Amino acid sequence: MTTMADFLYPPPSSLKGPEFHRVLLSDRIVGALIGSALGDAIGLYTEFLSAAESEEAYPLKRFILFAGNPRDHATPFKLDHHRAPHTPGDWTDDTDQCLLILLSFLHTARTPEPFAAPSALVPLFFHDGTTFAVKIASQPLPTPVDLANRLLIWVQSGLRPLDTLPLGLGALVNAVVNSPDFLRDPIRVAREYWERKTAPNGDKLAPNGSLMRTPPVGLMCVWRSEEETFSLAAELGRVTHADPRCVVACVIGSALVRWLVRGEVDSLGDLDDKLQEALGWHEAKGARMAGAVVEPLYERELWKHVGSKITLEDLKLDEEGKIGYVYKTLGAGVVLLRMAFRERMKADGPRQKQERFERLITKLVMEGGDADTNACFAGALLGALMGREALPDHWKNGLTHGNWLNGKAKMLLRVLGLEDGGYDGMGDIDTYPDGGKGVLREEDMDLRWRWLEDKTRRKMQDAKRNSGFPS
Repeated sequence: MTTMADFLYPPPSSLKGPEFHRVLLSDRIVGALIGSALGDAIGLYTEFLSAAESEEAYPLKRFILFAGNPRDHATPFKLDHHRAPHTPGDWTDDTDQCLLILLSFLHTARTPEPFAAPSALVPLFFHDGTTFAVKIASQPLPTPVDLANRLLIWVQSGLRPLDTLPLGLGALVNAVVNSPDFLRDPIRVAREYWERKTAPNGDKLAPNGSLMRTPPVGLMCVWRSEEETFSLAAELGRVTHADPRCVVACVIGSALVRWLVRGEVDSLGDLDDKLQEALGWHEAKGARMAGAVVEPLYERELWKHVGSKITLEDLKLDEEGKIGYVYKTLGAGVVLLRMAFRERMKADGPRQKQERFERLITKLVMEGGDADTNACFAGALLGALMGREALPDHWKNGLTHGNWLNGKAKMLLRVLGLEDGGYDGMGDIDTYPDGGKGVLREEDMDLRWRWLEDKTRRKMQDAKRNSGFPS
């Protein structure tokens, strides 16, 4: 079993040149993948609450998932029908859907044969003069049809490898995935749904459900070109979310993860330049992929959320009726990334990085709103910037299914040529769309939902009795 301790971090000072950068890249990839799951798990504490309600529910403004100290306890949830089905440390639909993309990639991936020709790589050029590239096999990328199939199985049966229910399933994803012809042509079905539907205020729908699953795209494309990264992010985003704002957000989000891992966004100046680059690609090429047009209003709207002077308070993350707006989630991640750059010190050690990651994610989730999605995306960006060593011990050691997720991270590193050892996704049953367990029958799924509802009701009743309130 792979545990957190199996990863070498940070790169020891004895390592030089390519080996140093191999460990550094590995650290950032694991940091992004696990960091997003941790953000999701912490964000669940305040999801759908206002900032005021969040402060009332968690006045200490600190969250503990793993009680390593006997005097500590995992922070209990504010008990309501939304959180009662969960246990502290659980991730939600955000991470589940990230995993659908990751498992799709791993399923057809394998480490190269000893004498196989390597794929074409985009080498890295580091400040110390090192040019770094690795030998990897040519790996197919996830397709819209495969993601559509995995989404349908997830909606119907949950995440089969872990046997969990699709808690947190969003309305748009549910509607699109259950539409006729979705498996045949998901992008067309999603676009037709978007064209028919409007929000209560008359605006077109632009929720954050596609952005939240994009971090793995940036990781699997770490050796690929920007063009491939942009295109894949846009294509997979359109499987469910056709609005140009959603597509632009997916392009930016995936590319940011890739750039951070590769060290190509390493300052506030880099960040602004790359945001403009991603937006420029979408305007020039991405919009034409679906015959869509990014209206000028949307670009101005984008900069109102990711501009250099925007604060978390400016984003109004708990704004009633708008908490799931995709630019709010994108802005939350970018604002936290800017804060991390401003606070970064050259002498930062693991302890300082962990304190910063925890403080920034906590500050974000205390704003309430769609906190798990906001923190899932932001956690991926911070993890990609600061690496696995920045993930707080008392969070990562309390993550439900954390060892399983670390095992998949380890296999991803092998496939990307960053860790020794073999891997063939066809032999990893977890990567199959049904996890090798088959799709649940409707009646079996109904039984699981009823069991969860009974468990939730009992938990709520017990809490009321213990608090002295009549049930």
